[in-house]
Amino acid sequence: MCGPKRKRRQCCGGAPSRTVRKHPGSVIPRHVGADAFVMVALLKMPRKLVPGGNDDRRMFPRKEVHAEVQANRVDHTLVAHRQPKVTLALRDLSLGGLSALSPMPLQEGERLAVHFPQIGPMGAWDAVGRVLRCVPSALGYRVSVEFDPLPAA
Repeated sequence: MCGPKRKRRQCCGGAPSRTVRKHPGSVIPRHVGADAFVMVALLKMPRKLVPGGNDDRRMFPRKEVHAEVQANRVDHTLVAHRQPKVTLALRDLSLGGLSALSPMPLQEGERLAVHFPQIGPMGAWDAVGRVLRCVPSALGYRVSVEFDPLPAA
């Protein structure tokens, strides 16, 4: 039987083993020898990084879109009450959110109700979300908005 008392010990058919302590009170036996096996439990597989690849954490693919949308600032802050509407110039759009240019800075965490106008056969629609980041740029402020998930019907 394997035990945590000694560094090397004969067990499991004579194969030498060592014990590995990961956390206090937990011992994982590791066998080394002719059978050479190691017990490993992975809770999460590491992400593989591809050289030159797009290391993107988005759940939904984004599409490049060039349009203007209206956003209403939903928060009850003084700044939002002074300028309740803002026009955003879309850069890209996905089911999870959008990236746009704003003429004014928006606070991270600020809530927005975005209205997308009718374009061709596609009808108008609305989405609610929160500002993830707002970074100054040469053309205004680059804004990233994450949409709230829709409830299942």
